[in-house]
Amino acid sequence: MKPASLGLLAAALATSLPATAESAAPLAWTSCDSVPAVATNVAARMECSRLAVPRDYANPAAGTLNLDVVRVRAAAERGARHDGTLLLEPDEFTGSLDQSIAAMASRWLEGDENWRDVANRLDLVGLAPRLMDEASGYDCLSATSRLPRHASLGADTTDANFVDAENLALAVGTACQNDPMHAHIGMPPRVEDIDMLRGALGQSRLHILGTGYGGWVATYYAERYPRNVGRLLLDSTWDADGSLSEAMEARIAERGRTIRRAVSALVEASGRYGWGNDANDIHRRLGMLPASAHAVWMRHVHGEHELSAALAMGRLLERDSTLSTSALRGSFATIRFAVDAKDDGAIRAAAERLLDRLDVEANGDLYGFGPRADGIPPAVVASAFAARCNDGSWGTRRRYWRDRTLELGEAWPAGVGNDTFQGMVCSEWPGAFEKITSAPALHDVPRFLMVHAEFDDEAPLRNAAMMLNAHASATMVVARGLRAHGVVTRTDRPCVSAVAGRFLADGALPADKLTNCRLPAAAALPSP
Repeated sequence: MKPASLGLLAAALATSLPATAESAAPLAWTSCDSVPAVATNVAARMECSRLAVPRDYANPAAGTLNLDVVRVRAAAERGARHDGTLLLEPDEFTGSLDQSIAAMASRWLEGDENWRDVANRLDLVGLAPRLMDEASGYDCLSATSRLPRHASLGADTTDANFVDAENLALAVGTACQNDPMHAHIGMPPRVEDIDMLRGALGQSRLHILGTGYGGWVATYYAERYPRNVGRLLLDSTWDADGSLSEAMEARIAERGRTIRRAVSALVEASGRYGWGNDANDIHRRLGMLPASAHAVWMRHVHGEHELSAALAMGRLLERDSTLSTSALRGSFATIRFAVDAKDDGAIRAAAERLLDRLDVEANGDLYGFGPRADGIPPAVVASAFAARCNDGSWGTRRRYWRDRTLELGEAWPAGVGNDTFQGMVCSEWPGAFEKITSAPALHDVPRFLMVHAEFDDEAPLRNAAMMLNAHASATMVVARGLRAHGVVTRTDRPCVSAVAGRFLADGALPADKLTNCRLPAAAALPSP
């Protein structure tokens, strides 16, 4: 599932470009309208511009788009060492461009010696993504807001719920295809936008820090333009050797493994937690949770304390399914969650957190993007659909994703959320680009660094490890015991941060292809 060769697509695009990246007009920099309060230490070096790019690289006459650009200039004094520009290629749903660029630059200055060297030597630049149009006053997701909403597909597998989901998926796919931008968002145009930015910056090479989906894009930029890449750092990257539908299913599997580990912990300490020694019985109890609670809580079960809390509240709901979150909280005073006082306190606190999430996520994970998309404008979510649907191979048979949801549920009990709804939408979406059918060829790319948390539900380590093993130029550092997505500048993981900072500052890589960074001795395993 990869572009038959991104090279074939790239060659076609290259012949139709109105200008090469090297001839792109230089950017005109001005002061930014606002500087985030968290980054006053970089305000004097922060500036903004706009980059004009073809709306459609295959048809340059179709007009241009103006994409915002934010830069924080290197902090070193004039005449000191300057190593060029680092592009921050972010994950989905990362917030505003000025916030993310300013916050990252601020963290550099507050980091160790390596990160201060990065701040002194490199300009940090961010390029706004392409977004679905909102010119008419509403977006394509809002246009479907009056249709019946389905419950999470992993929690409610009734025929009626699947019908509601399939009807909504058809409506979303149809409405979004009426948006003229729907066919111009995804990896291939993003790759060309990045190289247009490089030319406008006057840089022969760009250093790139890509996170999550941004790492996936950065990998394909490196394949398309290997001589234009300097230092490439992939933080918690999606597996560029796999398809987007495989990445979605990998998240389901990783969430299922997390819950399996928690179930095993309860079984192995049955006398401590009181849930017996039958794993199948525990899974059965989880399956009896109300659909709304199941859909929310299973996304936030990280260990035995959260799982025990969910089971205890499930037992209360079996007795009275009408209990509200406030009533459940009120009942905590009359029950004991565990014999040991320390365990009781930990489970009680976990129950409070799960109820907090139920209050916040009361409307469920309608589109299958998880908590990261909470509060994100619908046009941005629609743009994420456009990127995934245009870049991936999702099939065209409506019933496939219903059947696949049930199969995944059999393989990973409690691991399936509403993720497969994306497959339903994308099966109604005519792909805009040539599909990715082979792994990216990175043999001409300089040696690059990957950093990853051991327990990353969004971009599972096992998939990133397969990418590591497939490319001779790749090196990886793993934060063992850490549950996180995005680890490169975490101050509580000095081993990972030091290696990443040193690589960006000087290009220095670990001697070993794979380096394990252990948690500090006092840290819990895994960490939330």
